[in-house]
Amino acid sequence: MRILVATLGSIGDLMPFLAVAEALRRRGHEVIIASHAGYAPLVQRAGFGFGIIWNAMPAGLDDLLEQAPEQAWDRVRRELFEPAAGPTAAFIRHAGAVKDCVVLASWSVFGAVQACRDMGLPLMRACLSPHAVREAAHQPGGDHWLGFFPDWFCAPQPGWPDIRLTGLPALDDTLIPPLDPALETFLDAGPAPIVFTPGSYQRHSRNFFAQSLESCAALGARAVFLTPHADQVPASLPRDVLYLKYAPLSRLAPRAAALVHHGGIGTLAEGLRSAAPQIAIPLFFDQFDNAQRLEALGVGRSLPAQDCDAATLTASLGQILGDGGLRARCRQVQSRFSGADPAAEIAALVEQAARGALTSGSARPA
Repeated sequence: MRILVATLGSIGDLMPFLAVAEALRRRGHEVIIASHAGYAPLVQRAGFGFGIIWNAMPAGLDDLLEQAPEQAWDRVRRELFEPAAGPTAAFIRHAGAVKDCVVLASWSVFGAVQACRDMGLPLMRACLSPHAVREAAHQPGGDHWLGFFPDWFCAPQPGWPDIRLTGLPALDDTLIPPLDPALETFLDAGPAPIVFTPGSYQRHSRNFFAQSLESCAALGARAVFLTPHADQVPASLPRDVLYLKYAPLSRLAPRAAALVHHGGIGTLAEGLRSAAPQIAIPLFFDQFDNAQRLEALGVGRSLPAQDCDAATLTASLGQILGDGGLRARCRQVQSRFSGADPAAEIAALVEQAARGALTSGSARPA
């Protein structure tokens, strides 16, 4: 069977779908992934076919995210999600012209709905976070809805589409690159560092890293700074702070004293899996809701970006680093991941959908 996987968003949005793709491949299926052109090398290195459905972020969107994040959603929808509908439909019509085919698409891939309807293909639409489900509830189309988060993170809410909650799929270890040798050396050279990352999308993070550097100095803490945008990091860093463009959090987070991040669902989930105390500083989209849920679990803090100066960050880090009860709760939440394999569960649901055997409700895979 051929499964077409389509997603729009950051690298953190892609990774769960890549995990599902690997689970499907292990079950003997062919998987083709469609997303941002820049993700082609990553997807192809993993051994999957690739289709391009968008090429670049809309011009000026980075500035809007920084200056007026409350206006960003409408523009993302208008200038990214909606223009990708045509290329998405073309991709599905071309790659889906086979006997047995199912489409698994992010809720934001609007072009999948009509294309699947025209071709008679089963369509499964996925949401990575509770906030995304609320947005998707206003959209028509899709035979089945999946929530890539567990019910203990957020139970189904009134007004949601009929949805199955699975948990956030994690990449198979064979697909995760090793840590950079320089990072391994740094980690081995001293106490566990605090990991700071504003996410791969955020190009306006100079203040974030400047405040992080000041907080580490005040706490006497070591740190790892992560961002693909090197110009956002202070030009001169002390020896106990290491900057990298990328590191797989699934390997780094278990060795971190704490995570400070933007509240993206992928980063947050890696922190939960690793039992790392967290501070989320949300800026837009689902990050605010994710950060609130982090606090509700008792495993971290949420700080409003507009009020988060170095002193506030230092105080909050001091609190979570010294809170034994919080660390115990981190371990309790981590234990909830034990034995779970959301990627395999989703792969089984895809197979059920292909057979027409997937019924409504919160059924488990047969």
